[in-house]
Amino acid sequence: MAQGYRIGVIAPHLDGEYYGRLLPYIHQSVREKRSQLFAIQVADDYLGITALEEPIAFDLVDAWILILPSASASFLELLEKSDKPFVCVGFQSPYPQGHSVLVNNRASMNAAVHHLIDHGHRDIAFVGNMDQYDLQERYLGYRDALEDRGLPFDERRVIKTKDNILEGGVNATEELLLSGVSFTAVAAGTDLNALGVIDCLQSKGYSVPQDYAVIGFDDIHQSAVNYPSLTTVRQPFEDMAKEAVRKVFEMLEGGAVEGNESIVPARFIVRSSCACAERTQFSSASDFDNYMHSLTQLRISLHNITVNNYKMTLGLILATKEDRIHISNLFWNLSHWGCLALWEEDTNGQRNLVVRQVFSKNGDAVPPLGEKYQLHHFPPIDYLPPGTVPGGEDIVILHPVKSDLQNWGYIALAGPLDPLNNFVANDLSRHSFTILAVALEREMLFDQIRSIAEKLEIVSRTTNDGIWDWNLETNKIDWNIRAHNILSRASAELTDAPGSFLELVHPEDQQALRLSFMQPYRKDLPIQLEFRIRGFHGRFLWIFLAGDIVWNAAGRPVRIIGSLTDITEKKANEARITQLAYQDALTGLPNRLLFKEKLSEAMEDRVRDGKKLAVMMIDLDRFKIVNDTLGHQTGDSLLQHVAQELKECVGEQDIIARLGGDEFIVMLSSIHGVDEVVRVAEKMLRMLTKPFLLEGQQFYLSASIGACMYPCHGEDVDSLIKYADLAMYHTKENGGNRLEIYTPALSSKRVERFNMENDLRYALEREELTLHFQPQVSLSTGKVYGAETLLRWNTPDGKTIQPGEFIPLAEETSLIIPIGQWVLEQACKECRRWIHAGMPSLVISVNISAVQFQQEDFPDIVRNVLQSTGIEPFNLCLEITEHTAVQNMEHSIRLLNELVAIGVKIAIDDFGIGQSSLLWLKKLPVHIVKIDPSFILNMIVDSDDEAIAKAVIEMSHSLGLSVTAEGVETEGQMHRLQQLECDRIQGFFTGRPMTSNQFIAYFQEISNWVS
Repeated sequence: MAQGYRIGVIAPHLDGEYYGRLLPYIHQSVREKRSQLFAIQVADDYLGITALEEPIAFDLVDAWILILPSASASFLELLEKSDKPFVCVGFQSPYPQGHSVLVNNRASMNAAVHHLIDHGHRDIAFVGNMDQYDLQERYLGYRDALEDRGLPFDERRVIKTKDNILEGGVNATEELLLSGVSFTAVAAGTDLNALGVIDCLQSKGYSVPQDYAVIGFDDIHQSAVNYPSLTTVRQPFEDMAKEAVRKVFEMLEGGAVEGNESIVPARFIVRSSCACAERTQFSSASDFDNYMHSLTQLRISLHNITVNNYKMTLGLILATKEDRIHISNLFWNLSHWGCLALWEEDTNGQRNLVVRQVFSKNGDAVPPLGEKYQLHHFPPIDYLPPGTVPGGEDIVILHPVKSDLQNWGYIALAGPLDPLNNFVANDLSRHSFTILAVALEREMLFDQIRSIAEKLEIVSRTTNDGIWDWNLETNKIDWNIRAHNILSRASAELTDAPGSFLELVHPEDQQALRLSFMQPYRKDLPIQLEFRIRGFHGRFLWIFLAGDIVWNAAGRPVRIIGSLTDITEKKANEARITQLAYQDALTGLPNRLLFKEKLSEAMEDRVRDGKKLAVMMIDLDRFKIVNDTLGHQTGDSLLQHVAQELKECVGEQDIIARLGGDEFIVMLSSIHGVDEVVRVAEKMLRMLTKPFLLEGQQFYLSASIGACMYPCHGEDVDSLIKYADLAMYHTKENGGNRLEIYTPALSSKRVERFNMENDLRYALEREELTLHFQPQVSLSTGKVYGAETLLRWNTPDGKTIQPGEFIPLAEETSLIIPIGQWVLEQACKECRRWIHAGMPSLVISVNISAVQFQQEDFPDIVRNVLQSTGIEPFNLCLEITEHTAVQNMEHSIRLLNELVAIGVKIAIDDFGIGQSSLLWLKKLPVHIVKIDPSFILNMIVDSDDEAIAKAVIEMSHSLGLSVTAEGVETEGQMHRLQQLECDRIQGFFTGRPMTSNQFIAYFQEISNWVS
């Protein structure tokens, strides 16, 4: 047998009644094989982390043991690609090459419930967390027993718990009692749930087992010493561990492995909670010895927890005395060697784990500070202490260091297992992981605060702003030198009394200043205002004042600190800018912005007096010829003359503005009817027909005029301008030099768009939307990897509308939300059909629009769809465009992390055509990059396109991402992509979009061909 393998164990925790009892047996079996154990603890209850995402130590470990679903879908997919042996303990392997070690949960619970029925119970309840595989099996065993004995099943007696601990059992029992449903016995999914049931019943005055019988599952140490002692099923931890290690080594050494599941039998333990006599608890002297041993170990463990808490408190005090915490001062239980490596990015954008802290209690070698490691090659093998060698008594523990703020890195620890960890979850070292992450966050914040304080000190000395500090308890204001300099130009003297400052303020602004400082103050509303200070010789200074409140521990305001700035020159500039902002520089006429404001004001006046107003759009006909032949200078002079003449055609209350180029707009502010519009337009047209004399040349002009009226044609500013514009363009299309009054018929295009929008709203209800699927094929195996979902709209008149025509409209009107939900649900339902048709590992890809991606509850929508359709998360891939991904990185990272935590795959679609780069991908939790078809089309003949495709593939692989090439249409493209080691292809060469039934037939044909 080959020796010296490295075996990796991934588990949520390394202590407690389940993980803490499995791990010592696994370690013992690995030691007997003269091999080395790496244990990765992944769960963090504070941060809600339940699975390992990053492939830490992946290239160092030869085979893996996964205890419960503790590895993410992306990690499992990497395992599948690597062909490294792996064994799943307590759940079924998602891939055929993985082996599963399972307890006969179903049969064992079946026997336990039969035992209750034999006691005469007919109304038996079940409580348990059925989201877990083994708990679901136990629930099915409960159902089987009822069916075996002909007892009716009542779903009201089944209570789903949120966890496997005491609280879950207590809450479930209270729910049962409140429901009023009759029951005489409870079968619990775990012992802790069962003990919670007993505690709740006894607290309500009921007796166990006289009033209610209770059975559990696991046979934890508390079960034997509880009163009453708990009838349960004993988990075969030693057998499970040995079988998992045995299977791993069989696969490592190339031996034949029978089947892909090992079922380990469990033992039914009869005690008193089921109403069997207490004396039957000890069927032998060995049972009694075990009972006494459990009592002793529980006592020692509880004492150890107290001592450990004290030690950890002392360690925490010691660790936090200085500005920076050192890992050697934290409580790592029996670990005697440690190495903390934090994520850092080098100048090339490469992300590495860099050693920042180390310790060794035994004087063993440690890696040098600053040493860099890639994720796959951490921890530093060459520096591990002697006790971790193959067959040694120490194990290597790896743990991610994360906080709310960021993913910091990893810590590696070495030492023996604590022998008391298998009695209770007393491995208090897990708290040190949280303390370490928070300490790193604190150190970073302290550094930032220190830097800010230094900058504020410099700013305070060098800024042009004045600084003031109002002590509310003494009612005095301290002004710095710059503040005195600013206010020295005031006409009165400034003191530390607030009243002296108020006297400097312009009388018209004093009330606003008083209101700004009036209590009660708001914590979320800083003080900001502009006001005038009275200066000498009747002049005024403009001041901008800002400040915020300082609160004491009791929540009472004690100080207001702020700044003041002389903005006199800024105000003068603003006045000039405002004039420029509202005025056309060439003609001196109002511009679009001022016109819209005046139009809005006039519309309000017309609401009050009931009159009408008109908007006229004027565009000079063939004016471009003047610019092209005589130059822009002559054209500008002509526009200035036209502006003056047009002003003569309208009244004093009317407004004429220049929109730009040769386009003018007029508002007739108060009219009675269309006749007045016609008269003004005729006057303008006559004026334009007269020759203009410029630089000795005569110019003849004409104009196209369009008009609409308020409130007849529109009731808002933008609509009126748009309708006048429509009428003007209709005039120009018909030869120009006349007036056209708007009619609804001119909005036919808008009507057409409206009709499409209306039809789209009913497309789902009328079942006009259909899905097609385009295959995605693995280049390494030739097998079908999955399919991308494509949407089609088939209208009642037989026309097929492509997504490019209606998806933008759907996004603009938010119809994409229900449509996108329908597509996601239907795609997952079709995937379930494929699974039932013998295609279990296929991945269905669904495009997610930018509008959907902005939904805060989008991860919940995905969870609900997966649950309702019954497919596994690893069967679903969500595709977003690179533009969507990078336009709001903070939102994208947060939302994608939630989706990845569910277990679905994430693909970046159309990669390469936007302004982002592969460097962004390092920040995004994604699995797949899809190369845009534009780079594939000419890659055989265009070396630039081929280079881009090659770069995307190589850089994606370096980041651990797989690559799919879209738009593959020829065999030559396929062969070149194979040479570039692209993972998958999609396009007409492998299959055009097809219906679901056609895809099933396609898959079966490809499978037969490949096999």
